[in-house]
Amino acid sequence: MTTQRNLLKEFSPFFSPHGVALIGASGKPGKVGRWFMDRYIDAGFKNLYPVNLKEVEILGVKAYPTVQSIPKQVDLAVILLPPNAVKGAVKDCVRKGVKGIIINSSGFSETGVAGQEMQKELVKIATEGGARIIGPNCIGIYCPSGRLPFPLGAPMESGKVGIVSQSGSLADHFSIIAASMGIRFSKAISVGNESDLKVVDFLEYLGDDPETKIILSYLEGVSEGRRFYELAKSITPHKPIIVWKCGASIEGAKAAASHTGAMAGSGAIWEGAFDGSGILSVDSFEEMLDCVYAFHNCPLPKGKRIAIITGPGGPAVGTTDACIKLGLEMAHISEDTKEKLRNVLSSVGISVENPIDLSMVAAISPELYGKIIKILGEDDNIDMILAIGVGGELFYNSIIEAVQQTQKPVALNVLMPMHTIIDGYRKIAGSRTVIYPDPIRAAKALSRLEHYSSHLRSLSLN
Repeated sequence: MTTQRNLLKEFSPFFSPHGVALIGASGKPGKVGRWFMDRYIDAGFKNLYPVNLKEVEILGVKAYPTVQSIPKQVDLAVILLPPNAVKGAVKDCVRKGVKGIIINSSGFSETGVAGQEMQKELVKIATEGGARIIGPNCIGIYCPSGRLPFPLGAPMESGKVGIVSQSGSLADHFSIIAASMGIRFSKAISVGNESDLKVVDFLEYLGDDPETKIILSYLEGVSEGRRFYELAKSITPHKPIIVWKCGASIEGAKAAASHTGAMAGSGAIWEGAFDGSGILSVDSFEEMLDCVYAFHNCPLPKGKRIAIITGPGGPAVGTTDACIKLGLEMAHISEDTKEKLRNVLSSVGISVENPIDLSMVAAISPELYGKIIKILGEDDNIDMILAIGVGGELFYNSIIEAVQQTQKPVALNVLMPMHTIIDGYRKIAGSRTVIYPDPIRAAKALSRLEHYSSHLRSLSLN
């Protein structure tokens, strides 16, 4: 797909290290070094070597005064020191033969010219010694298969989603919230200031990584625009790439510069790059979550024709408008399908046109949703289905059974309080459907599936 470089091998010290040195580890509550110690222990990482000049043991794990004093192989070092102590730690890592260095410490290029010079010196020391750096000003790597944790403690079950982010806290929070919806990650990388390794390097890596099937990215700017574009163009025929690009406004660009030192670039240029490469663009944390949720659970549609099933009539009208604005088409239900629907929906007042309006029967007999989805799933005039209902055991069970019998994406909107929707996430976990608290969000997620499917179809025609 890419590459003359073997990034899977080159980056193995970061994602599957034999030993990790935690430089600045601490056993004292309230210290960053304690936080990371707790996470590595909780994650079950075995070959952990705390480094602290004043301690001989931290939380029951033998500590060392320097990296060089560790008698075992160290592939990855995580530096949690004040900025003025980082240079010495990097030198110590190079002498030890460490190949991967993550610098969590801030106070470098994001602070101005002096910080930029300090950062350049760190990279020079590392690269001349055969090491690579992630950061500074980052939270590092989350890799369940390597037992490598993020600070907030996302679950250690591996999945198929990879994320590379210029915001560490966003990637960390995203992995936690997505996990509550049944989404699991292969790799997550917080790149920080990108002194050495950059977003594009990890985009290339995730493109080649067999564990990663969906790629996400939060971007404020990139320094290698042409490479980013060409990589994305080569990856999207095989894996969807979902990007939240910030810093389009003048004020946002200034915020990006002070956050990670990133140069944000023109919004119009980015839009063109996304369209040309097949990247799916999102505009918020919520939208990124909605989008990856759909890609994680649902098959791709064969076209843009959507059928809506609803009990409450009002939401169906607004959702229909939204679907049209999003470039979807209201499916024309075949006469054969209508006849099958009439046989199931014998009550007076039920419409078998699209949207299919169940009226009050939706609340009385929620199991009808599953029966209708099965029928619509057999209609070649329909590419995707959106069901608006009120939830409940019968509703979920009937739909879970129905979606197993169709290759069409099915999205649900449950018009109930948020705690009921969270319960719905648990009930449908592992099934081939998704649930949203707003029908417009559901429609937008389906439209993203269609957009990517359309991109793939256009490639097959060229």
